[in-house]
This record gives sequence, C-alpha cells and structure tokens, in this order.
Amino acid sequence: MHVPFSCHQKPEVEKEAQSDGLEQAMRQEFRMTRDPLLNMVPRERLLEAKLYMDRLIATGTGTTTGRPSALGWQERGPNNVAGRTRAILLDKRDATGNTVFVGSVSGGIFKTTNFTNSLPTWNVVNDLLPNLAISNIIQDPLHPDTLYATTGEGWFNIDAVKGAGILKSTDGGSSWNLMPSTTGFEYVQDMVIDNNGNFFVSLRNASTTESRGVLRSTDRGASWVRVLGLPLTGFGTGRAADLEVASNGDVYASLGVISRSEVYKSSFASNGANTGAAGTWINITPTTPTATHRVEIVLAPSDAQRIYLFMQDSASGEVLNMYRSVNGGSSWANLTPPSALNNGTNSQTWFNLIGAVDPNNANILVAGGLNLARSTDGGDNWTTITTGATVHVDQHALVYDGSTKLISGNDGGIYYSTNINAATPVFQSKNTGYNVTQYYACDFHPTNTNYFLAGAQDNGTQKFTSAGLNATSTVSGGDGGFCHIDKSDGQLQITAFTANNYNRSTNGGSSFSSLGSSINNNRGQFINPSDFDDNGKVLYAGDDAGKYYCITGLNSTPSAISVAVTAMGTRELTAIKVDPNNANTIWIGASFGSTAAAPVVIKLSNANTSSPTMVVTGSVVTSSNNAIAAQSNISSIDIDPANGNHILVTVSNFGVTSVFESTNGGASYTSIEGNLPDMPVRWGLFAPANAELNGSGAGTGGIILATELGIWTSSQVNGASTNWIPNNNGLANVRVDMLRYRSSDNMLAAATHGRGLYTTTIPTTVTGIGGPPPNTRDFIKYISADASQLLIVTGGLNTRTMTVQLFDMAGKMIYDSRKSYGQTSIPLAGLPRGIYQLRVIGNNNEQYHRKFVK
Repeated sequence: MHVPFSCHQKPEVEKEAQSDGLEQAMRQEFRMTRDPLLNMVPRERLLEAKLYMDRLIATGTGTTTGRPSALGWQERGPNNVAGRTRAILLDKRDATGNTVFVGSVSGGIFKTTNFTNSLPTWNVVNDLLPNLAISNIIQDPLHPDTLYATTGEGWFNIDAVKGAGILKSTDGGSSWNLMPSTTGFEYVQDMVIDNNGNFFVSLRNASTTESRGVLRSTDRGASWVRVLGLPLTGFGTGRAADLEVASNGDVYASLGVISRSEVYKSSFASNGANTGAAGTWINITPTTPTATHRVEIVLAPSDAQRIYLFMQDSASGEVLNMYRSVNGGSSWANLTPPSALNNGTNSQTWFNLIGAVDPNNANILVAGGLNLARSTDGGDNWTTITTGATVHVDQHALVYDGSTKLISGNDGGIYYSTNINAATPVFQSKNTGYNVTQYYACDFHPTNTNYFLAGAQDNGTQKFTSAGLNATSTVSGGDGGFCHIDKSDGQLQITAFTANNYNRSTNGGSSFSSLGSSINNNRGQFINPSDFDDNGKVLYAGDDAGKYYCITGLNSTPSAISVAVTAMGTRELTAIKVDPNNANTIWIGASFGSTAAAPVVIKLSNANTSSPTMVVTGSVVTSSNNAIAAQSNISSIDIDPANGNHILVTVSNFGVTSVFESTNGGASYTSIEGNLPDMPVRWGLFAPANAELNGSGAGTGGIILATELGIWTSSQVNGASTNWIPNNNGLANVRVDMLRYRSSDNMLAAATHGRGLYTTTIPTTVTGIGGPPPNTRDFIKYISADASQLLIVTGGLNTRTMTVQLFDMAGKMIYDSRKSYGQTSIPLAGLPRGIYQLRVIGNNNEQYHRKFVK
C-alpha cells in the first residue's frame, strides 16, 4: 500500500487531494528523516555523506579496503523475491533479447546476458553507486554503448527514495559516473533522447527551483535549459511526468504529479533541429469531464500519429479518462478504461500507471495499473490478462521485444511473457537472483542457524530456512513489519503488517494465523515498532499518542491492553526495547507530539500491567545540555547486556545529533556522534564485549549502527571524539533498517531496504591473515602468480559471485573486489616482491585462503 506525500514544502499553490491520508501513520518515513528545523528531507546531504565515506575508504580508514578484520557480509536473499522495478532496458546491441538491464527503486542496477533462460543470471553492476534509487535506464540511439540511469522516485509515495541526478555509462553499462550537471536533480521521472541528439528530462519539483519541469540539453547533458513548467509563465505546475519521442521526431511531455495535468507536443516537422526548445510546444490536453493529475503518454512505434493517454482522476486515484488520437493530438476519441488498472477506492494510479504499444501494430496495446489489460482494437475493448495470482500487482514498466514478447516491471520485480497475444498469456517470473527486496525488520531463530523472519515492503513477511543465498517462503502478506521469534525455543513466532495487526505461529513457523479482531487494530505507526519479552511472552508495541500496546498470553490465549503513560504526553512511541536485565521492564522512545516537544526516553517497570511504574524519564540531552531538536525521531534503544546502566539511543533525522549513550541508567546522555556524517541512523546495538570491529588489535566491543549508507561501527566510544568507520565489506551502499545479534554464534543480521537480508559473524579476536577456515572443495581449482598478475581459476560450484581480497603480510588489505564467479585475475605489477595472502569468499560463504609469492 502506498500513500503519497511530499517531503518538501511546495512552492506551487495547488490542491493535493492525495495528501489526506497523512493524518495517520503514513507520515512515518517523512517524520523519521526530515530536518526538524527545515521541516523537509534534505537528501542532498546524503550525497555529501557518501563522498565523505568514499574518502574514508580511499585513505584506508574505512574497512571496505582497510583491514582484514572488517565485517565480511554475506548476502542471504531472497533469491526468488524481488521488489519495485521502474526501469527496464532491452539492450539494442544484442539482437537475441538476452542482454537486459533493470533498475530497482532502492537497490541499484542489475544486468543479465541470458534473460530468456528459465533462470537468468543477474549481476549487480556496482554496489557502491552514488545513488541506488533507479527510476529509468535508457540507451543513446546514436551511441548505443552509452547508457543513462536516472534516479529518484518522484510519485509522492511515502517510501520513495530521493535521487542524486543522472548516472552515465560509456562502456555499455560496465561502469557508471554521476553527471556533474545533474546533481540537483532529486526526482527524475523520465528521460529521452530525440532524433537530433537533444536530451530531455522531466523533473518533479523538490527543494530547489532547478529540480522542476521539463529540461532540455543540446550539449549531451553538459548544461540544461527549462522548456516546460513553472516557474516559466503560462503553466499551472512545475511537476513533470512522462516524456516520449515519436518515430517521426515529435516530442511529447506531460505535466501534473498531484497537480492538474497538461499534455504538450513539440513537432519535428515544424521545428526541425529546434524541436523541444522553449516556445515550440503546444498544449494538446483533451478536455476531461473531471480533473486529472498524472498522465501516461503511450505512443505507437509503427504509427507516429497514434497516441494514447491514460489519465488519473484527481479525486479517486482511478484512471477514469482514457483517450486515443490518430492525428498527433489534434483531436481525441474518448475510450473506456480497463478495470484492471483500478482497485476501487484503493486505486493508486498516481503511483502505478504504464502502457506500451505493439511495435508493429498500432491497435494492439497493453495497459498497466494494478494489473495488466490488453486491447487489440485501439483501446475500444479490453481484456484483463493478469491478476495478483499470476503477476505481482502495481505495474510500473512495460517493454515489448517484437510483437510477441513483453517484459513487465512491477512491485514484485520482473515478469516475462513470450506469448503476449494469446488469449491468456503466460508470464514467467525472472526474479531469481534479482534481490532488491525492501526489508523493514528481521529476527532469527535461537538454535536453527539459518532460520530467519524478515518483514518486507509490499512483499509480506518472509521465512529463510537455508544456508547461503537462497529462496524464501511468505508466511504472511501485505507490508511486512516487525517480527519476533521466541528465543527460549523458537516455537512461538509473531509477524506484523501495518499498525497493530499481527499473526502468530505456535508450531515453530509451520503455520501462522491472525490474532483476531479482539487484538488487532489500526493504531500505532505504519510500520509499528515492537519488542518481544521472551521470558514473559509479552509483546510491547506502539499505540495512539501517549500510550503503548501490551499483548500478554501469546503462548496461550492472548489478551491486550492499551496503557497510558503520562510522561509521553502527546508524543508517539517510535522505539521500544525490552530490558534484558530486569523482568517486565521496558524502555520507550517517544517522539513528535506538540510542535515544541522534544523526544523523551522513558523506563517503565511492571510494564505488563495497566499501571506501570515510572523509573526514568527525561529528554535525551548532549553533554552541553542541549536537548535533541523538537520533532526529532528516536529510532532505536539498546541496553548493554553486561551493564544495565549503559544505554544507547539513536535518532534518524537529518540535521540533528544521531547517537547518544548514557552510563548512568538514563539519568543523563552524552553525544557520541563523533565523525559520523549527517545521515539517518535507523538502528543501533552494542557489540559483544570482546568484539573486534575496527581492526584495532584487541577485542574491545563497541557499537554497530544501521544507517542510510550501510553499516558503521566504532570499537572505542569516546564522547564527541568517537571515531566511526563504514564496515560494509560485501554489503551494498544501501539503507539498513534493522540489526539483530545472536550471541550463541556471534551472528549479526542486517535488514536492508533495497538489497534483502545480509549476515556476518562478528570477529571476537583480530582475524588478521592467520588461522583461516578450511578451503571449500571445488570452489577454487588453483591460483598462479607471476610478476604482472595473479590468475584465479574457479571450480564448478553453483556460486553466483565472489569477493576477492589480497593482503600483505602486515595484514593490510591492498585489493578488494566483488566479481562474478569465474576465472579472473588480479594485477600485481605495482606491488613489491614478497609474500601475499589471498582470500576468496563466495556468496554462499565458500572459502579459499592461500599464500603466494610474487
């Protein structure tokens, strides 16, 4: 489910009907990350943070290249479930249709060269791109080795990730760089290149006036000029949407994203090389009986005059107006939209709307909204060709390959039909290995090493049961939220979807059933924070403002109470932690409330009753006694299991101090922000006391943070001088929402929002280069070194990727690269003669360690 929301104050004066739902929990992501002083989400700071992180890594301070004791992350999956995909490129250089690029809205760019296989092999092109929110991928028609990927999902859905501009590749997609002229492009809705080689981008307005309207470049993106939309005169909006180029060179554009829609055309016949320049556009918007917002323009490749318009109704969210033109927009015929696009009062075609026309027949087209529909008579009649049972709902991208094959991108990833013209087309999922799942939360089994639960955006709660990178099964649907597994024996398990709606298993996860209407309700946050008391079998969660929710008897007959806490005032529960040292005791992070209210941390005993006892309450403060800014969001609380007076608190907003500790049981707090860049911190936990996180040579414990830029750690907390480093070896440049630690085997799990679930084993001594685990049989056949290179010859295992690392004998990592599994080489020419250590780790945790002499 998606609710639209702008992360910025908007300079346009427009009625925004879709923002009505923001009175409740769908404001969550905005409130979690906004700069409280600006009341907006300044995601341009994330690019600054990324550049800072890159500098740390380049200088050896960050463990991605610096120390062999870095956390080595392993991807766990799911390899059978994907996520929202808006970008699909069928590489024109490959006539077989096997080379395909796809882009996830928060997981980056993937490529396959065997797409038509039953199980194509997907490879990440680069885990460390400046931005992973891919909205489109296009190929330069004049220079097919040059590709462009736009970033930012600008459709006002609450979970949208802001972009950082346009990425460019000049080597067919092997390497990508951010175009300097586009760093202010926060939400790039579409991009096209016309027959003259002119570039066009459609931007949704955000924090700057430059990021609005349709922009044109005549110098291949070196500079841009606005040609449509506010603040130019004569336009009703600056929010641009769709762009299309007809086969005759005409360029079409639509304006209106939660704004009154407008459709424009610039004619190549009239303007020639000047097509698309300011002043060459004419308004061809049809007169509609009701106000419309988003417009999808669908052109027929075989007939430059044939145009279809799908127009979202401003009030209902449905497509109620659909049109066809056979004369380039001079006149319009009214069509009846297919029911497959809409979902009644829950329609959201402001978010999911797409269409495509058969490249050889202008009368055959496919329309996508909730599901897919096909017409063979120019839109006069429609047939529904998919349901949620055959193809995942919420359609975002459609690409024809000839007249019989169609690729669909939706909230469930990639689907492919080779018989799209059949009465009932068959679609195949192409998601194996395309792991872009957006997890909010996870938990682990106490004894079953490879058993996890993880709650995913729009893909329910999924169950992991196998080692390495593997498939999952869905145990409950909807938007998966927090999940819990009883650590006493693992038999009792709880999953959540939105708010306080829960399912329970009492048979170790074999089956789940709803807790029922007497327990479940729609109070609390959208993804509602909760924690489970394994000893008392009690679930604590968010509720209405000033309250928490307590469900007891979960191992027998559940009952629930809503508990008011005076100290919360009008604040809402945004973080909760069961105290591991004291029975029936919880810690609450309460945020928001009245405009001037600073967040507070509260400790309650007797929390499983209707009359809990207040132990500690007060604003989280820095050492200089400056409270966290009002309207900030406390994102997590952790208690040191070895010291009940040692408390960790994280804050997820931009523009505020993000990490605090208390050494006196919460009576006062000190900032330990140190050198951490300005970015959301979504989770924090204490590492075990003998953990070796930063390669300092001693097991000193420390703190682990889940941030907007992966995992950051510190092994020596020292107030304002605390030193944090990125600890992302094997992990993508991706948002991480939650961390879970299992002490029995030092396993740490990370729920990423865009790349699935990852795990690592926390080293408890310096791992250096000695005492490695045994080599996995048949993983690597042999290695061979000479003065110029190290050759690595792989075996025949079913391994997808491998991380190749090289250390000198001092333990310094001097090479680190993630590669596809297969024969490869490492350049050695620049290294001095001597002994080196090779380490290769496969995606299923296969191991190979060997010394060699250069």
